Amino acid sequence: MHEVRRAHAGARFAGTVVIVTLALIAPVSQAAMYPERPIRLVVPFNAGSNIDGTARQVAPRISEHLGQQVVIDNRGGASGTIGATLVAKSQPDGYTILMGNAPTHGIAPNLYKKLPYDAVRDFSPIARIATSPYVLAVSAAVPVKSVKELVAYAKGKPGQLNYASTGNGTGVHLAGVFFNNKAGLDIKHVPYNNIGQMLGDISSGTITLIFYPYQPLTPVIQTGKVRLLATTGAKRTSSLSTLPTMIESGIPGFDLGAWHGFYAPAGTPKPVVSVLYTAIRKAMSDSKLVASLAASGADVDLADPVEFAAFTRKQTERYRELIQLSGARAD
Repeated sequence: MHEVRRAHAGARFAGTVVIVTLALIAPVSQAAMYPERPIRLVVPFNAGSNIDGTARQVAPRISEHLGQQVVIDNRGGASGTIGATLVAKSQPDGYTILMGNAPTHGIAPNLYKKLPYDAVRDFSPIARIATSPYVLAVSAAVPVKSVKELVAYAKGKPGQLNYASTGNGTGVHLAGVFFNNKAGLDIKHVPYNNIGQMLGDISSGTITLIFYPYQPLTPVIQTGKVRLLATTGAKRTSSLSTLPTMIESGIPGFDLGAWHGFYAPAGTPKPVVSVLYTAIRKAMSDSKLVASLAASGADVDLADPVEFAAFTRKQTERYRELIQLSGARAD
């Protein structure tokens, strides 16, 4: 009888060993075969948007290194949350991934009371690929030529100056909130629905200053009616290398701007994430791609899955603080 029980116990143990072994081998085998079909890259904004432009430059080069096509699927709407939700709820098999950014993983999680996804828990970060800081631009009618001069000027006119944005809770709005908070200023926020009117008003001097991506400002900068003072990244951007950062200009810790990165659904096997990261890393080393992104105001700024996970957490925390300071809310 004891011998029978020992035999059954031995069989159960052997079965357990087989199950555990298979569980350990399965992800490795999956990565060895991955990818076996095209990969869907969900871009959570419409075709023609800034993030879409980056995706269309990067996707073909990733395809070359994966040996499978990376197909872009634009799912715009609700500040990027429609596309982000789609990916968060997709099968974690590496065949549906997201190009995320500050709106999807920093702003929206703090702006919306109820969001169908958690920016940290529901995704497996793959790689941050690029950063694109804003520029601080002032109307040429404002008698300042540096951030230091602007701060002194604004402190002498509390509540009398203003800054424009493309709407409450947008990244450029929150950059203005950050500036007020960091420099102890009282510059009023003026949201716009019409970008053309906004640019016209800063050119005329109706608007004092703006934090905004460089490329769309180029036409008004060339007229001489708008003056650039600084960029908002942690380091100088390659396309505007002579322009100091806000940090260099005396505003410590002022690191805010656009960024792009890839996410998979939470639970995607680490070996699959590793395959994707390796292909992305190789793609981002292409000198032509680096130059092309730089021309559009973005610098390649690669972060691996661990680094990108930490970056994502910091982004959600940073924007939580700024949105609380701004009082912005979305239903």
